[in-house]
Amino acid sequence: IVAYLIHLGGGTMIAILLLFAILLLTRNYLKHKKRTRVIKAEDSLSKAESNSIHGVIEESSDNISKVLKRVNKINENTVGGLINQDLAVLKKAKDTVTKLETEIDDIQNNIFFFIKNLDESYVKASKLYIDVISDLQDIAQSCSFIAKASHKHVLNNHKALKRNQSKELIEVQTKLADIFTRIRTVFDERKFKSIPPFIEELRLLLGDVRKHIHAQVERTRTTESSPKNTTLYFSILLETKDLIKASINLLEIYAYEGKNPEE
Repeated sequence: IVAYLIHLGGGTMIAILLLFAILLLTRNYLKHKKRTRVIKAEDSLSKAESNSIHGVIEESSDNISKVLKRVNKINENTVGGLINQDLAVLKKAKDTVTKLETEIDDIQNNIFFFIKNLDESYVKASKLYIDVISDLQDIAQSCSFIAKASHKHVLNNHKALKRNQSKELIEVQTKLADIFTRIRTVFDERKFKSIPPFIEELRLLLGDVRKHIHAQVERTRTTESSPKNTTLYFSILLETKDLIKASINLLEIYAYEGKNPEE
C-alpha cells in the first residue's frame, strides 16, 4: 500500500508519509512519558500528616507497600545483572535504590515537624512512626549495599558468580520477592491480622540464608579460588540476612499495633 501511494504521489506523498510517521512516533513517546510519570508518582513515598496511631498506620502502610514493590524490582535487577554480568541493569538498580534511600531520608528528616504537630494524647504515634522509618531505612540500606557492591564487582571485571552461588541467590531472591508481593497485599488491604504467618516465612528464609553462608564457608575452605568472588558473595548473603531481619521487625510492629491501633 505504501509503495502504491508513493507511486501515485511521488515526492509529495513521501513527505506526507514521513510527517505522519514523525507525528505517530511523537504521540507514542509523549504517551509513554506520561504513563511513566504516573507510575513514578504512584510509587513515590509520602510524609505523615496524621496525628494518631490509626492515621500513622494508614499512611505508613501505603509507604511500606511501595517500598517493598521497589525493593523487589531492585533485587531482581541486581541479582539478574550480577549473574549475567550486565552493567547497564546493575547501574539501573544502583540508581533506583539511591533514589529510594533519598526519599526515605526525606521522610526521616520530617520527624521533627511530625512530632511538633502531634496532639499530646497521641505521642505514641511518634514512636510507631520512628520505628517504621528506621526499619524502612535498614531495608533500603541493605538493598543499596547489595546493588552497589554488585555493580562495582562487575565494573571492575571481577569473576562472575559460580553456578551454585547463582542458583542460591536466585532461590533466595525468588522466595523473598514472593513473600514481599503477598505482604504488599496485606498492607494495601490493611489486613494486619494476616501478618504472623509471613513473619514465620521470613524466619524460615533467614534459615536458608544461614545455610547458604555455611555452604560458602565450606566451599571457601576446599574449592574456592577467587577472593573477590567469595567476599562479594558473603557480603550479599550477610546483607540479605539483615534485610530479612529488618522486614521481620517491621512486620512485628504491625502485628502488634495493627490489632488495636488506638490503644
